[in-house]
Amino acid sequence: MTKRTITLLLITLTGLMLLYVPLSMKTGRAQEATPPAYQGKLDAAAWNRAKNPIIRLDGQWEFYWNRLLTPEDFADRSPSSDGYMQVPSLWNGKSIQGQKLPTYGCATYRLVLENVPFQGMLALKKENVRFSSQVYVNGQLLLADGNPARTGADYRAGNTPQLVFFEYRGGAIEILVQQANYDYINSGIPASLELGTKESMMLQYQQKQLMALLVFGVLCTLALLYLVFFLVTRDGVLRNPMLLLFALFCVLFALGNGLADQRSLLLVLPDLPFILVFKLKDFFLSACFIVLLWIFYPFKSGLLPRRLAILISLAYACYLAAIFAFPIHTYLRIHGLVMIVNTVVLLGLFVRSSWVYIRKGEGFLLVTALLCINLYSADSILFSLGFEESSGFVQLYIMLFTVVMMGYLSVEYRSTVARLSVSMQQARDAEIAFLRAQIKPHFLYNSLSVIAAQTTLEPQKAKTLLYDLTDYLRGSFHFHTQDGKIPLSEEMNTVRAYLSIEQARFDQLLLVEYDIEENLDTMVPLLCLQPVVENAVRHGIFKRAEGGHVRLRAHRMGDLVVIRVEDNGVGIPQAQLESIRRGDSSGVGLKNIQRRLGTHQGAGLEIESAEATGTAVTLKIPYEEVHRADYYRG
Repeated sequence: MTKRTITLLLITLTGLMLLYVPLSMKTGRAQEATPPAYQGKLDAAAWNRAKNPIIRLDGQWEFYWNRLLTPEDFADRSPSSDGYMQVPSLWNGKSIQGQKLPTYGCATYRLVLENVPFQGMLALKKENVRFSSQVYVNGQLLLADGNPARTGADYRAGNTPQLVFFEYRGGAIEILVQQANYDYINSGIPASLELGTKESMMLQYQQKQLMALLVFGVLCTLALLYLVFFLVTRDGVLRNPMLLLFALFCVLFALGNGLADQRSLLLVLPDLPFILVFKLKDFFLSACFIVLLWIFYPFKSGLLPRRLAILISLAYACYLAAIFAFPIHTYLRIHGLVMIVNTVVLLGLFVRSSWVYIRKGEGFLLVTALLCINLYSADSILFSLGFEESSGFVQLYIMLFTVVMMGYLSVEYRSTVARLSVSMQQARDAEIAFLRAQIKPHFLYNSLSVIAAQTTLEPQKAKTLLYDLTDYLRGSFHFHTQDGKIPLSEEMNTVRAYLSIEQARFDQLLLVEYDIEENLDTMVPLLCLQPVVENAVRHGIFKRAEGGHVRLRAHRMGDLVVIRVEDNGVGIPQAQLESIRRGDSSGVGLKNIQRRLGTHQGAGLEIESAEATGTAVTLKIPYEEVHRADYYRG
């Protein structure tokens, strides 16, 4: 238990360290390229483009509350600012000139870069400005994302990462950012604006988009694989509904993630309205949580009560409906409650699964999967609250979750296959037991009667018949088999013994002919030949008053051994023959043999028959060398 506790603590601490990385990147990042901006000015003289081709425009920006200023407003005389706002940060809750700023409203940010040691094409990257923005550089409008306005009626939301280019010919660079928000739960510029050379900025932008599309492609591929596995195994013993749930989860998260952060899916769907994009993102990611509940529900008994799972799912279904029924600012009012429910449920599942693992040593992969999901939830909350500049780490947590779940499903399938192997062995044993039960009591009674009658007339013949009966019973109750198989020579011994007894009973009414290839032996399913011969005798020959003959032939043909049992009995009516070939016959003997002959190409059982002419049954069995010579013979 101590070892398991230490293991659990180590993986939890590792996860928390991963969660701390993006926080430290924001709060503890060294300003290697340039010092931070101070009171609306950033001295870029120390910018070494060879070492740092991209710089972050972090620091104190001039802040103009409830004003959407343009470059013309600064042409003659700069208006007085309301103070300075740190970028990146949120404005809601901050105090400017004694006024606590609300979430909804508008503002203008201004930064002047001085002593830029470069002339030529530059690029500016706007990552995340909540929840609409326009960016001017040196008096030119370069970027418009939505429509910032002083009232909600004139405002239009838009918040998609954008990269713009401009030519710099020297002097100061003035950057104005107009911003307005009347929808989202917080406002401001939570992610750094970046400036750099055209080539380096374009490369960075393409790498981020490529990574987002790669995650999308991987998740969609996994979804397709899980769906295929589910469809292939849906009717068999390996059937696992979790495959379908996991396929759905991968699709939902791929779509939600593709519309979040870098919004990479907009590269292929550029005309989607931003409001629809944002709502679809919330819908897909929230729907993921419902699917996750039902993925974790069957893991361990009692881990998640069914009624609780249903209750939470119904509540989330209402939230999903609200996403499309109401404006963003309306349904986001309950977003905080939704995030709290997420956190409580996921933490509860993690704690309960951890307790099971510590106490019983079960469910390590379950604990790891739940840790990844909790990290994903925590990272999403930190991003939405502005503590992180990018939600890119959620992709890492989901990929880790996906890998862990693949491991879990692999373990489950190995376990299922092992149980299936045991079940198949038990089924084979039961099948053979059933075949043994087909030995008719009246046959034993008649055989013993014949032997008893011969004891006084022909004692030697009675002795021979008694040995034949012993061989017949021993062959029918063969205890030494390899996966239900015995050598053909052993099966033939059983057949010869049976036919010998029947010939003793009916004398000249039954004639037998053998045509067996010399030294031919192979492994065959136990009791695959004797029932065929018995059918030929009982249902073919003995239904003719004058009797008849049975011919047994066996020879090797390539990688198959062909065994043919022919009789000149009464034959099989055509309708019954077709029924037997389709497997619809009530008789189980031939159907059972057909199933046990295997799936080897060319293997199987064929029946030919004509009324009043006779029947021929051909068995084609894959050749398999006999490795043991010491099968039990008595």
